[in-house]
Amino acid sequence: MSRNTPALVIFLILLSAFPPAKKNPTGGPQNQGPPSTPPVVVKKLATADSVLVLKELYTGTKEAKRLAQNNPASDFSPTGFYFPPGGTVTINLTAIKGSHKPVLLVGTYSRYNNKWNPTTYTLNSGTNNITDPLGGIMYVRFGNDFPDSEVSLEFVSGFKPIPFFQSGKTTQKEWVEMLDNLKDVPDAQLVGRKTIITFSLANAVKYKNDDRQALIDKADRVINIEDSISGLFGPDPIDQPNQHRYLLTESDNPDYYMAATYYRTWYRTTDAVPAILTAENLTWGPWHELGHMHQQGTWTWSELSEVTVNVYSLAVQKALGLPSRLKDDNTWQQAMSYLSQPESAKNFNASSVSVWVRLCMFQQLKLAFGDSFYHQLHRTARREVSLPTTNDAKMKWFMIQASKISGKNLSLFFKKWGLALSNPTLTDDAYSEIANLNLPLPATDISLFVD
Repeated sequence: MSRNTPALVIFLILLSAFPPAKKNPTGGPQNQGPPSTPPVVVKKLATADSVLVLKELYTGTKEAKRLAQNNPASDFSPTGFYFPPGGTVTINLTAIKGSHKPVLLVGTYSRYNNKWNPTTYTLNSGTNNITDPLGGIMYVRFGNDFPDSEVSLEFVSGFKPIPFFQSGKTTQKEWVEMLDNLKDVPDAQLVGRKTIITFSLANAVKYKNDDRQALIDKADRVINIEDSISGLFGPDPIDQPNQHRYLLTESDNPDYYMAATYYRTWYRTTDAVPAILTAENLTWGPWHELGHMHQQGTWTWSELSEVTVNVYSLAVQKALGLPSRLKDDNTWQQAMSYLSQPESAKNFNASSVSVWVRLCMFQQLKLAFGDSFYHQLHRTARREVSLPTTNDAKMKWFMIQASKISGKNLSLFFKKWGLALSNPTLTDDAYSEIANLNLPLPATDISLFVD
């Protein structure tokens, strides 16, 4: 997204309390009469630009398919403008290249319970006059499975600027000035290279002196780390990071503490939202929800939706130089108690086995074979022609690919963890396929590894 025109100008008039004294023709002082017109001091707020030039990208679902990810990222561009409820906003569209049309989104995904998903309006060339009963922050979605177009959008009238922090462009002083002067909008927004953070104006004011660049830098870094453990680097186009940002938004829905789904992650106003308001607070919760946005379904069978997600959280924790949560929470002790049971008594997928104990198995593979194990696992999933769709197929795929990637026969390791498919015949078949790879056993018992 590029912005080429001058920023929207908002004038603040400051009255001078002491206008200059007049002089008489001889140069001597004279009695001062009524005050003259006070000078005008112009202050320009660093709000969003009123013209956006957008190049079409792949859709969020197309990118998710390329990456073999469960949830599409936030495939829309923030505008920095608010659509007042019941108002009419005028937008001029000029096609620069191609014929595909962008879509205006009015409202932030999951921000408000009474408008859980934004209202969408297709924008046509020329003047667009749009009325929306509930209003909300505006975004533009411009994507296609075969992107080839470019447009210029001019926001003409009917909208209001919001406090809008743009990474590398807006200063902390400019952010505070926006908050001090823009009082008639409900929300504020921070935009980084990888993330969009949306929260109430009240919370923006409450935390206005906290370093906004530090917060967005940390959020972007979290995405970079989760991209890295996903093997999203190197020359191959299939291994490039997602083209789109990830939305983290405050939500007034009381039913969820923190959650993630298509196009967004969200954080409850009453208790969870501080996690996205300061760099210091941006810890495990957001890492976990952003992990859901990276999660691959290929090796996440139904019992693992809250397990494999934390492969990414642990990667962030390590990259930030923090001790492993598995160690701090004494999870390894629980895992060793589970592993000490007879093989016949263990069932990895049983509800009695906590998500944290299950996570230990995935961490042991990382401890044994390094980050490159997960780089290659993700890359293999992205290249899989026939993706597994059932629990049994996903479990078998993971067991076989883990052995291939590690170059080791991991049968004993998986048996110690109690990995079994839905019936003995399918289980025996999976272990037979591993044996047919003719790989050596690991030199050490990796089920004993801890960090």
